Amino acid sequence: MRRSRRYALVLFLCLSAAVSAQYTKEFKRIFFDAEYLFQTGFYEEAFNRYKNLLTLDPGNSNMLFHCGACCLHIPGMQEEAILYLKEAAEGVTHAYKANSHKESGAPVLTYFYLGRAYHLNNQFDEAVRNYEQYRESGSDEDPLQLEYAGLQIAACERAREMVGRSPAFAFNDVFDRFNDELPSSNNPVISGDGNRMIFLVDYPSDRKIVMSTRTNGVWSRPRVINSELGMVGETYPVCLSYDGKELYLVHHYYSHSDILVSHFQGGSWSVAEQLNAPINGRTSETHASISRDGNTLYFTSDRRGGLGSYDIYVSRRNDKGEWGTPANLGPSINTPYEEHTPFISANDSILFFSSQGHASIGGIDVFFSGLQADGTWSEPVNAGYPVSTTGEDVFFNPGWDEMDGYYAVRRPSDPTTNVINMVIELEPEEQVAVAEAEVNEVVAPAIPEPGVQEAGTHVPSSLTEAIEPPVTDEIEEIMNWKPGEETASLEEKPSLEEKPSLEEESPLQEAAQWPVPENGSCTLYTGIPFDLNDNSLGTAARVEIEKILDLLELYPQTGIHITGHTDATGSEDYNLLLSLQRADRVARYMAEKGADPNRIEVEGVGEAAPVARNRQPDGTDSPLGRYLNRQVIVTLTGLPSREAGVAEFYVPSSLLPEDGVYHNEYTASCHLTIQVMATNSPVKLSRFRYLDSVQEFVCTDGYYRYSYGVFGSYQEARKKLAELHRSGYPDAFIQTLSWYGNNGTAAR
Repeated sequence: MRRSRRYALVLFLCLSAAVSAQYTKEFKRIFFDAEYLFQTGFYEEAFNRYKNLLTLDPGNSNMLFHCGACCLHIPGMQEEAILYLKEAAEGVTHAYKANSHKESGAPVLTYFYLGRAYHLNNQFDEAVRNYEQYRESGSDEDPLQLEYAGLQIAACERAREMVGRSPAFAFNDVFDRFNDELPSSNNPVISGDGNRMIFLVDYPSDRKIVMSTRTNGVWSRPRVINSELGMVGETYPVCLSYDGKELYLVHHYYSHSDILVSHFQGGSWSVAEQLNAPINGRTSETHASISRDGNTLYFTSDRRGGLGSYDIYVSRRNDKGEWGTPANLGPSINTPYEEHTPFISANDSILFFSSQGHASIGGIDVFFSGLQADGTWSEPVNAGYPVSTTGEDVFFNPGWDEMDGYYAVRRPSDPTTNVINMVIELEPEEQVAVAEAEVNEVVAPAIPEPGVQEAGTHVPSSLTEAIEPPVTDEIEEIMNWKPGEETASLEEKPSLEEKPSLEEESPLQEAAQWPVPENGSCTLYTGIPFDLNDNSLGTAARVEIEKILDLLELYPQTGIHITGHTDATGSEDYNLLLSLQRADRVARYMAEKGADPNRIEVEGVGEAAPVARNRQPDGTDSPLGRYLNRQVIVTLTGLPSREAGVAEFYVPSSLLPEDGVYHNEYTASCHLTIQVMATNSPVKLSRFRYLDSVQEFVCTDGYYRYSYGVFGSYQEARKKLAELHRSGYPDAFIQTLSWYGNNGTAAR
């Protein structure tokens, strides 16, 4: 009996140890997944993971801190942020170890976050108390961060006064009759005559750029113009020229942002093109504003040599149409913090912009400055409440007359969505009337949704509402780590923690290590995006390919494998063919630009090998997953190191396919043919006497279809198709052989 008990006890301890190890591994995986999402701005996804970790470890101050930090960035959750951060503050420790899944305490930074949460909710006394607590406890914190806390204390005092005044502005919904069709709108830009407006709409399936025109004071139904611009993905309108014929946009790539321009010609927009150096570079250019004459460009950039994280620069165009060397606007405009979304007036004399470092009432406010006779800018003046709020106020477009501006304002019935409003400056007597009507409580300006970066301009730093812990080498490592790597293989990998070592490696270092083959070469996966049901190369796709071509020229030994993918919309045959067309289009573009075709391997896998889930685990649609599947994955092998210019293709772990693998070693079994004719009644095969092996298929739709040849690759079929077009079959096209098997039977 005693021996049985002993065996039972040993068995229980072994099972407990196994369960504990599995629990620790799962906790660690979810934690690093959440950390990556938090650092890259996917705050809602990060919040869900941190909240899951709280269920595994209730009362964990580190998870409470991260939940509260996420809430600060999610519209409508600022009050909930107080609850999380207030509880997290009880576990603040000076020995806090950042980026460790083993840490259960909260950082000193929690006091600042809690102060920010109270500040956003207009609880100024509590905000000041926590800001001061942070300054008193944060002797080891970043000096710039401590200084910023002092600025926020002063901002609270200004906010008490400004918020208590009668509002200086009123808001008027521009597209109220279309609001049911416009889920959430941002980034309004307008022409000088006020009759053409372009803005961004967050549709359920994707974000789209739309245009509306005004005739006799009535705005038309907005129409999508992305296909004209040739842009997919994270592209935002930032400025429309005075004559309404030049549209400036910002496109956010994996590693940086660039400014592009499109021209209105013949009733439509041209494909957007990047501005050349010295405007764009390897840095992030996040906003642009063109002068009325089109020869002066104001833009924001994080390039070296600036005064702060993001500064405003100006460049002038010469007689040859080339942009000159940008000049920093200097300390009268730029601060050690962040400046965003400049807009220049029609007479070039007033600059409106958003700033974090000037005298705000909290976070980033809207300011304006006048150009003085000596060419310097006057001291910026706060635009006032409610254009400026205690939140992050970016992308206030004053319009070309500096009188009636345009702003994305939170929808009164749904604080998570925005509508485009005209901002009307009130006369003193009107301000009193508005105050009495309490309009200011109904139409509080929108705080742009952090992480989504409406304008592609507000990049959260360690000093804003979207405040992050100071960026260290460790943070940069986690930014390069891909969530879910620990489960990306069916083969179990030994935990690094099991390795005997005199010095314990941090979990972050474990996660950030890249697998390097013994020969010292690297494999890099990057994605080329495509629009729905499309195989044409947009500007974003061409830019990514150009980066790859630069690498191929630099490293001639690099191998290239191109794999086309699609989402699950449409039939399998259609998607397989579309994926082949996409991959072939990328390969041909590379060859046209000088790449050796013999170095390029091409395949298409359709929807059969998704890189991401088309649906969430709960069965709901995943627009992000479908977008990720509309890619051509380019695999570069034999690189000596990972290049900063080409970003690794990333799939959030929650969207990884069920097998946990998104770099699939899948090869589609595909045979192609060329359809040369379809008729209502059969024709004699002798009609095709100049073609061998024409096959007749009787299809279920009543048509007789005739195909020529069987080809093992799309490239082979495409070459033969060109010959057929020249030989009198202009309507011939490539089709999968399986399509005929699924839709008919072979007759002869």
